[in-house]
Amino acid sequence: MKTRILLIILGLSTLFVSCRKDREIVQDPGTPKVMEDLKVPSEFNWKTTKDFGLTLTSPVAGIAEVTNSSGIAYQKAYLTAGMPYTMKLTLPAYETSVRLKLGNMSANLELSSTELQYTFQ
Repeated sequence: MKTRILLIILGLSTLFVSCRKDREIVQDPGTPKVMEDLKVPSEFNWKTTKDFGLTLTSPVAGIAEVTNSSGIAYQKAYLTAGMPYTMKLTLPAYETSVRLKLGNMSANLELSSTELQYTFQ
């Protein structure tokens, strides 16, 4: 019994002695402290999105969906058969292509210019 109590006391004392916060905070001297101290090239693009114009045409009426490669929808629109539909897409700047779906038809569309066209067939 005495051995058990001594082991518990020894274990607790070791635990309390070893659990201490580090009081010393190390700061990188090269890190700016305020936004005005940042040195950013003048040609740096701060914009995180890109705008596209997309015109869709379909021989059948239905709901068209513009998604990313993971299937997350960016925009949906109802297409009338034979009538072009133009939408403005604002997408994350890192996107290089989108997936278009209409009923059981689907296609990948590369984001190669700011004005895009696609005809479902």
